[in-house]
Amino acid sequence: MTDPSLEALLILQEADLRRKGMEQRLQLLPKEMDAIIARRDKLNAATAAAADAVKKEELAIKSSEAEIARLTADSQKLQQQSALVKKNNEYQAMLAQIADNKRKIGEIEEELILKLDLVAELKEKAEKIKRSNALELRNARTEFEELLAFSKTVKAEIDQALKDRPVLAANVRDELLTTYNRLLKGKDNTPPLTELDNGCCGNCHMRVTLQTANELSKGKIEHCDNCQHLLYAKTE
Repeated sequence: MTDPSLEALLILQEADLRRKGMEQRLQLLPKEMDAIIARRDKLNAATAAAADAVKKEELAIKSSEAEIARLTADSQKLQQQSALVKKNNEYQAMLAQIADNKRKIGEIEEELILKLDLVAELKEKAEKIKRSNALELRNARTEFEELLAFSKTVKAEIDQALKDRPVLAANVRDELLTTYNRLLKGKDNTPPLTELDNGCCGNCHMRVTLQTANELSKGKIEHCDNCQHLLYAKTE
């Protein structure tokens, strides 16, 4: 005669294993969410870095333009002062300074052309990065929101499973339930109740003794002789 607790225990185990699977999935969610946050931060940092590169060169251009304006103003001032200088050596020094300013302005203007071209390239690159990262950020945000919603759903299902468990467990006799609960908490994370498979334990795959096999054939629930998991056998 089949043990009257067998069917109830199989139903309980199915519910427990599903709940444990959900609990394990729930434990992985923080790591997955952290990975999305890290990806978001990396995308934002890349976008900001591209924009900063443009700003840096634009500041360099402004600095060059300011230096040109300073040198131009200095030359104009020297030009005005030279008309009032009477000593030839002072006059020549002013002309030399004006010429040096003109040379420096020419060099800066050449560099300025290169900087303007560079800024144009950096702006184009920054815009491409911004557009690409904006799409990735939207995807990351969607993934994060989906994980949040999934987390709430799983938590609700786990809570419901825990509420339903006493009803399912009530149909299993006490001593068997005690053993089952102990095995369920085991670190190996395997089903406490497993089916006999061709004379071997469905958990450790070791052959059981003839006596255990005989008892199982009668519809009883027995312990595996090797791993102590609960065993049952299908009967005709």
